[in-house]
Amino acid sequence: MLWLVLLAVITALTHERVWGEECPCQYLEADPLFPGSDGFRWDCEYVAHGLTSIPTACWLLHPDVTQIFLGYNEISEVTSQSLAGVTNLQTLSFKKNKITVIPPATLNSLSSLEFLDLSSNYLSELPTDLWTLTTLTHLYLGDNQLNDALNYNISNLVNVEVLDLHLNQLSELPSESVSTLSNLHTLHLYWNSLVNLPLLTHNLHLQELLVNGNALLEFPKYMFGNLTQPLTYHFVDNPAYDVWATMLLPLPERSHIMMGNDVWVWAEDDQQALQLLYQAQSWVILDGLSEPIDLTSLLRICGVTYTRHRGNLPPC
Repeated sequence: MLWLVLLAVITALTHERVWGEECPCQYLEADPLFPGSDGFRWDCEYVAHGLTSIPTACWLLHPDVTQIFLGYNEISEVTSQSLAGVTNLQTLSFKKNKITVIPPATLNSLSSLEFLDLSSNYLSELPTDLWTLTTLTHLYLGDNQLNDALNYNISNLVNVEVLDLHLNQLSELPSESVSTLSNLHTLHLYWNSLVNLPLLTHNLHLQELLVNGNALLEFPKYMFGNLTQPLTYHFVDNPAYDVWATMLLPLPERSHIMMGNDVWVWAEDDQQALQLLYQAQSWVILDGLSEPIDLTSLLRICGVTYTRHRGNLPPC
């Protein structure tokens, strides 16, 4: 019981003033669902009326925290000193604020950071020191205004398992930017403006790939390597209407596919068509309304089908 009393006292102290500044956050045991679960956290989410600036006064009270949650506020400005001193952080969330810029050198001292959530802000650029955080395993950048992945050194983040870039303005994600991410199991790219997809032949642990709602004009003929787990693969709501059987054949048993019910799937010959139908027996294949799709009705064979599809000639 003594530790409960001590924790209550510590929590009460978080509302003291430090050098004339008040700390509006709660100092609590770390959230067991996030990295740094063996330490303590500053919980600054949903502060009354919403924080408009980062409460650095709190960091002076307990700089050794392993988690900081600043989500669901009105923060619009981050400075290079906003995270000074909290070098033990393993989890940091700025989710759902109004941040437009993160200056250089803001993140470079966070050498133990594993979980970073910058989603639902107004970022059009990312700080270069983000790509030095090689301990990151979870990176959430969705629902921003990012438009140029060519300048992102994503390939440096070799330990990343989850990469979320959904709902941005990206037109391209180079294959080389993700080819080094051998631990990647979740990649969210939906609701962007992608015209091409990266090849994922080296990402053998991939379990979830969402690319629906883009501007894809074609799908890669060979996209996946020898996947080790069932894959959830959603590619519905794209302007491309032709899919190669060879793109789908590497999918393991119990994979989940969401695709358009007006897509044609092209096999190179009868044998490949039969192989695809055999493997598809263990897959769940749905359309955008979650209605089952009979793959047999969409399958076409090169050299046999010559009918134009959506005004386009067959791809083979």
